[in-house]
Amino acid sequence: MYKIGEFSIIAQVSGRLLRYYDEISLFSPEFTDPQSGYRFYSAAQLPRLNRILAARELGFTLEQIARLLDEELSVGELRGMLTLRKAQIEQAVQAEAERLRIVESRLRQIEDEGRPQAPDVVMKSVPAQPFLSLREVLPDVGAVRTLVEHLHSVVPRTLGASNLGPVTLVIHAPAFEPGALDFEIGYPLVGSVRPEVRLPEERVLNVRDLPRLDLAATLVHVGPTSDTHRSYGLLAGWLEAHGWQVLGPGRQVLMQLPLEGPQSEAVVELQLPVARSQPGA
Repeated sequence: MYKIGEFSIIAQVSGRLLRYYDEISLFSPEFTDPQSGYRFYSAAQLPRLNRILAARELGFTLEQIARLLDEELSVGELRGMLTLRKAQIEQAVQAEAERLRIVESRLRQIEDEGRPQAPDVVMKSVPAQPFLSLREVLPDVGAVRTLVEHLHSVVPRTLGASNLGPVTLVIHAPAFEPGALDFEIGYPLVGSVRPEVRLPEERVLNVRDLPRLDLAATLVHVGPTSDTHRSYGLLAGWLEAHGWQVLGPGRQVLMQLPLEGPQSEAVVELQLPVARSQPGA
């Protein structure tokens, strides 16, 4: 058996933590000398300690850990619970990373204030076209990007890339509502295709007519998709300065997807339907 200091080195945990776990009866030594009070541990106790440490790192409370151990779950059951918890933590980390990217982008936008910029705005009509799409209400921009990546990993392989135009996002919400982003994501159709496409997770893409935009103000955004608000800001300033009024939330055409992660470069054409401003508007 091993003294507490020796066991702490073997297990790579502090002696203070081992004493605390003993005090709350979560992990007790194999033997405690009644006269000296010295704690002695066995290598055979390492599996239990490893379970405790893994569960703690995954965010379980000490009460939850004690219950898990008392129920004597099988290795498979414990692995399943820890895998689920791991997925939840990964999702939370991704959400925090997305928040950090947005904060960094807002800081860059503040740094741009006062710098003269002349956005290359193009006014054009966008014809009506058949549109193979899926409409969902999504919690955040990261979820939108994840769905786009998922569709793009499945649909072109299923239908053939030559039948599809670039990924297009139609924004249906009248305002930007974090937690409830009403987006329609899909592909303008170039060739003939089945009227619907079923994805493995029971999502279905259907074909509908994407209406014509009589006149759209467009600006090509180059950079991370988390930075699109900067290009929207430039476009809004140009429209206001030139006497144009926005008629709706518009669309985003992903001419180049960010193929190497959220911070990689994308090429996105922003499209806003517009009309000449009315006097006094």
